[in-house]
Amino acid sequence: MRRRVWIPAIVLAVLAGGAFWYLRRSGSAPAELAELVAQGGEKVLRQPIRPARPGPRVLIFALDGVGQEMLHKAITSGRLPHLSAVLGRAQADSGLYEHGWSQPGVLSILPSTTYAAWASLFTGAPAGQTGVPGNEWFAREERRFYAPAPVSVTQHEDALQVYTDQLMGRVLKVSTVYEQANVRSYVSLQAYHRGADLLTVPDPKSYGAIIGEAARGLTGDDSPSQEAYEALDVQAVKSLLGTIGERGLADLQIIYFPGVDLYTHVAAHPLDDQMHYLGQVVDRQIGEVLRTYEKAGALDDTWILIVADHGHTPVLSDDRHALGADGADEPPEVLRRTGFRTRALNLELTADEEDFQAAVAYQGAFAYVYLADRSVCPDKGDRCDWNRPPRLAEDVLPVVRAYDAANRTGAGVPQLRGALDLILAREPRPAGQNALPFQVWDGTRLVPVGEYLRAHPRPELLDLERRLDGLATGPYGNHAGDVLLLARTGVQLPIEQRFYFSGRYQSWHGSPTRQDSEIPLLVARAGTRGTAVRERVHAAVGAQPTQLSVTPLVLNLLSGRQP
Repeated sequence: MRRRVWIPAIVLAVLAGGAFWYLRRSGSAPAELAELVAQGGEKVLRQPIRPARPGPRVLIFALDGVGQEMLHKAITSGRLPHLSAVLGRAQADSGLYEHGWSQPGVLSILPSTTYAAWASLFTGAPAGQTGVPGNEWFAREERRFYAPAPVSVTQHEDALQVYTDQLMGRVLKVSTVYEQANVRSYVSLQAYHRGADLLTVPDPKSYGAIIGEAARGLTGDDSPSQEAYEALDVQAVKSLLGTIGERGLADLQIIYFPGVDLYTHVAAHPLDDQMHYLGQVVDRQIGEVLRTYEKAGALDDTWILIVADHGHTPVLSDDRHALGADGADEPPEVLRRTGFRTRALNLELTADEEDFQAAVAYQGAFAYVYLADRSVCPDKGDRCDWNRPPRLAEDVLPVVRAYDAANRTGAGVPQLRGALDLILAREPRPAGQNALPFQVWDGTRLVPVGEYLRAHPRPELLDLERRLDGLATGPYGNHAGDVLLLARTGVQLPIEQRFYFSGRYQSWHGSPTRQDSEIPLLVARAGTRGTAVRERVHAAVGAQPTQLSVTPLVLNLLSGRQP
């Protein structure tokens, strides 16, 4: 099996200026953004920049890959003194602080994975509406495979374009929080920045070591060094503070920390090492930012939010548990054995490769399977019409039964035996129509998720029916595929029984389980009682907010008015 290294977009986009060389050679990005990723610094996204306004500000620390439980442990252990100083003393009520409120039970969308989750967090819309269902996906209406964070495919052009050509702004189908708020907004490092005034990224010199460190961790040659990932987060904050010094504060400021997620994926002891990273790297940078606000006399008038996209579940870094995309012992082999011509594992295809009848996209705990109506492209060399849906009986159900057999008995692909938790499918709809909810295959038929769960209770799969509907239904629900595979995973299982769709890693995410799904939503304001903070949050977005509540909450806090 060929190993695939998942390297997030920002690393590829600015790696030691290599992206600039690539872009100059290909002519595929605007010159100014190419210059930005080659040199680091800031990019003005809006002319003129919106003037700063009186009234409350919002400062968001966006922590990639940090679950609620891990952040809570880091705070209570005393590892985060700068954040704790803003929160004040913990109160008797769970989640309440002297000047802050940590909302319990906040769930991510599904899949709980980077690009889908941040799209929903910064828009307030589920994946079936944002058009971004994961780290990679197939848009059948465009006949195009997108991979801003490639997992199954081998090419990285989309990853480069996240920053050089504003890829995520182009594919996002709904308005961002910056567009909705219409206030001066700065974004540090986050891929979703359409509608903001400024984007800042670090000096690319800090990225070179990350590729080597990631490769070392993935191949098992050595434990990766935290320092390579630390440079990414530290230099990002340094770049932002330079912008603040020159231009002043924003009304809405996003500071994104991707290094903690990158490191957790490859660290030898993922959760313990993440705790150390939070204390040694993230909290110190939070302290630098808060000191800047305090010196500017703005801290008392600033709402501070800590949010995240997902958590992490430790897994075994070996070929048995890493369900890859290339090889006769991997999940796409089931499609080939069922008679489908599978899409080559590249972003761009040659003319000879355009006759595919099936494609896969990987999201860690989930895999999306896309199927064509084979009756209109039966022979090798025939191009399928991907605007036309597959047939349920002739195309979808044979694939469902084949994966079920492989999971139960190892039929055709022995490595898949016992690797899958749930297999879901639905009645297909043409591209451009609202997609239907997924249903669960119970071994003989497709059953509505709610009905299946009543007969087979799965309390560890948190709010599964509602969250799956957010992924599957809506105008872009078809981006999640025709068949949905959920790997057997979760910390409730021994690590030897956890599987994931990807190359080899030390931890992954994406599942409906608590470890992956419960995310922090921590709100604080200096000088404001924690009970008042809690009341403001609940008045704005209800007593049980989700990841989709962050954008409405930000808009309310910026307004300065109680709901």
